[in-house]
Amino acid sequence: MTGFLPVFLQSLAVVGITVAPEGFAPSPFSSSNACIRLSDPHSQGWSVSVEGPGTYCLTEDLIQSAPPAWMRLPHMAVPYDPLVAVPRGAAGNITIDLAGRLLVTTMESGQGMMHLGGAAWIDGESHPQLSPARGILLRNGSIRTTVQPAVIMIHNWNGENRRFYRKAIAQNTLRGTPLTDSHGNLGRYQTTDFVLENLTLTSDQIVVLMQGKNNIIRRCKIIGANAAVNLYGPNLVFEDNEIVMMARDPADAGGEPQVALYVEDGFGAVIRNNRFVIKGRPDRAVAMEFSNSAGVVLEGNTVEGKASLYR
Repeated sequence: MTGFLPVFLQSLAVVGITVAPEGFAPSPFSSSNACIRLSDPHSQGWSVSVEGPGTYCLTEDLIQSAPPAWMRLPHMAVPYDPLVAVPRGAAGNITIDLAGRLLVTTMESGQGMMHLGGAAWIDGESHPQLSPARGILLRNGSIRTTVQPAVIMIHNWNGENRRFYRKAIAQNTLRGTPLTDSHGNLGRYQTTDFVLENLTLTSDQIVVLMQGKNNIIRRCKIIGANAAVNLYGPNLVFEDNEIVMMARDPADAGGEPQVALYVEDGFGAVIRNNRFVIKGRPDRAVAMEFSNSAGVVLEGNTVEGKASLYR
């Protein structure tokens, strides 16, 4: 994770103003909202999936758990799907309002919000670049996972970045996904317009994987460990968030360094008014690290704990 290019700095502080996420929005089920009610179609309270455009509002908490293998009866149903899924090939222009609901998976394989767009080609051959599902907004709720990320939203066209794919972390395996390696060619990114807002996102280590162009994360509280938030692509806006990183020895974190927010290919990114809280066992920890990211604007960010602001 090298190749940091210069950034513009404005109003930086080491310890300062607390930036707390704002409260959830009012109920989306008012008469002024055209909201499609969203619930588990199998009435198990495990997962939901959205493909067509529109505004969808969750009507129930989603809880995934499973008994130990020795307690399972033959043919007992076990949740395998993500808590929230927008499948590959979805139309885009999708808003998912969690309506203040709690989404939790206690399973080691359990995934939170999942959207894999494009195609993760890894055969080294040339393939058509598939258009992304443009405009996916997730807002107003809480997602908590254990081993797997709380949010994966990816537009992929070559699958050559294997950093988070089947990574061993302590005694567990991160399912993750192959990401795109742009090889420095930012012109290949297509507009995705992914948005996360007013969310509390929690996982044991890696919380957010996002790749695309013109993405926004705002007014979220994100709680994880080394490499908690990983963002790839130009014209990113990351603002008014609180990131809590429980710093671990990289040997216990799949080799991931003590970095709360990692940005790659982030040309023109705006990172402002975020509060970074570093806990655990920090050793050369940093709040932010950048690679191949020129013209970044940093404004009004603060860090609490034993860590540098950026490198």
